[in-house]
Amino acid sequence: MDWSYKIRLKNLQMLVRLCEVPNVSQVAQEFNITQPALSKWLRDFEAHLEAPLFERHARGLEPLPLALELARQARAIVGRLDRARAVVQYMKGPVRRQIAVGVSPMAAIALLPGALREFHGRHPEVFVRVREDTVDHLALRLHSGELDVLVGRLEEEPTPEVGREKLCDTPLCLAMCRTHPLAREPDAPWERTLEYPWVVPPPGSPFRRLVDLALEAMNQGKPNFLIESAYIHTSARLLEGTDLIAPMSRATAWGVQGSGALAMRELPISYQGSVDLVWRTEDQDDELILDFMECARRQAACMEV
Repeated sequence: MDWSYKIRLKNLQMLVRLCEVPNVSQVAQEFNITQPALSKWLRDFEAHLEAPLFERHARGLEPLPLALELARQARAIVGRLDRARAVVQYMKGPVRRQIAVGVSPMAAIALLPGALREFHGRHPEVFVRVREDTVDHLALRLHSGELDVLVGRLEEEPTPEVGREKLCDTPLCLAMCRTHPLAREPDAPWERTLEYPWVVPPPGSPFRRLVDLALEAMNQGKPNFLIESAYIHTSARLLEGTDLIAPMSRATAWGVQGSGALAMRELPISYQGSVDLVWRTEDQDDELILDFMECARRQAACMEV
């Protein structure tokens, strides 16, 4: 009999953990089984596969490419089952279907509300699960089946398992309080912005990398990064009544200002980001997912960017 007919969900979860934490003793403890039992299962599994999965060392296991690929597939299977469990729970009530959407912080502010309003008008009986996070984390959830659609800036080239479409460009700007000195001097030279403290995302975040690239392209000095904040709404509130400056996409600045409390200053270069729509190709014919993507496209076309 083929090995896939014998494997259980717990086996898949153990394989994933062995690739993440290549320590048999620790993984055995996590799954409440003995170390010899886990080692025996692994040897039997490799025998059924007729191929090794790990190299054994005194310090533990080292996953081979086959193990890493099987773990990637296993994560997707486990993610799908988690989604199926949630679907069963919700569909016991009035919910007829559900969709899971991942959004970057910028898209959550500038694009998602309008897209969701239109989608809810079309499908009032559908349960929508929204996950806001950085795109690199959301991409993993999309691959695992936890998400159906991702809306945000995808920096890496997509794999064959996913499709990508650029929804719109998002020019960068500097946001500040309307009482800020520079808000009253629209023609002030760029060097004046370096005189004031900035609020920026933390290093390594996708938007911080975009900001750093834009500043490097200008080659006019480094601003005083006084505050680091990963939360756009926090950054926007920090600007009120202060001399702080925060780089944002223009769409984000429009989205968070609400009462019109923010002023915007364009960057003196044509550097800009983008918002992408990302989905799994296996789901590209699902009518509900297609409908949400159409709502996202319509909202992107209406965004003030």
